[in-house]
Amino acid sequence: MDKSLAVLLPIFNAERTLRADVNRVLEAAADLTNNVQLVVIDDGSHDDTFEIATELSAEFPQVRVIRNSHRRGVADAVRAVRSSILADVVIVHDGGSRVNVEQMRLVWTQQQLLQACRDGQDPRRGVSFADLRRPGRTQPALEAAHRRLMGFQRADDAAVEALDADELRRRDEAGQPKPRRGVGGIPSLPGQNVFGVLSNFALGE
Repeated sequence: MDKSLAVLLPIFNAERTLRADVNRVLEAAADLTNNVQLVVIDDGSHDDTFEIATELSAEFPQVRVIRNSHRRGVADAVRAVRSSILADVVIVHDGGSRVNVEQMRLVWTQQQLLQACRDGQDPRRGVSFADLRRPGRTQPALEAAHRRLMGFQRADDAAVEALDADELRRRDEAGQPKPRRGVGGIPSLPGQNVFGVLSNFALGE
C-alpha cells in the first residue's frame, strides 16, 4: 500500500491564488502517492477565500477545509489541526511564500529516504531518485531550501515550534501583536555525509 501524505495549506485572503495552488499541489502529490489529503486552513480570511475553498472541496474529494473565525497565525492554525491528521507523512506550507511543489517533492523524497534507512530497507525499492539527479547536488539543494526558510517542510514538533518562534519574533519587531504572513523555519538538516552515503548507495556507487 502506498504511504499516505497529508499536506497542510494555511491561507489568508488567498482568493486570487487558491484555485491554482490547490490544483498544483494535488497534481504533484498524485505523482508521489495515491493516498493524498490536502487540508486547506483558512486563517480568518475576509475575502472570498473560504467560498473558493469550499468549491474546491466539493470538486476534489482529497480536499478538506477548516475555517478559523479569526486570525490565529500559522503556527496556532497548524497546531490546532495537526493532531487530527492521520498520515504517514505530513507536510506543511509556511502560509506566506509562493507555493512551490518542487519543495514538496523534495521533502517527500527526503522522508522516504530516511524512513527506508531507519527500517533497514533498500531505498531503491520505494523511492524515486529522479529528483536527486546525482549525489553531489543533493545536499546543496537541501541546504538552499534550508537557507530560504520558506515553503514546504515536514510538520513535526520542531517545525511547528520554529513557526511559532518566528511569528513571535516578527510581532516583537513590529511592536504590535498582529499575526504575520511570513515564513516558517525548517529543522536542521543532516550533514553532507548522511545524504552523500544514501545517494551513493541508492545509485549503486
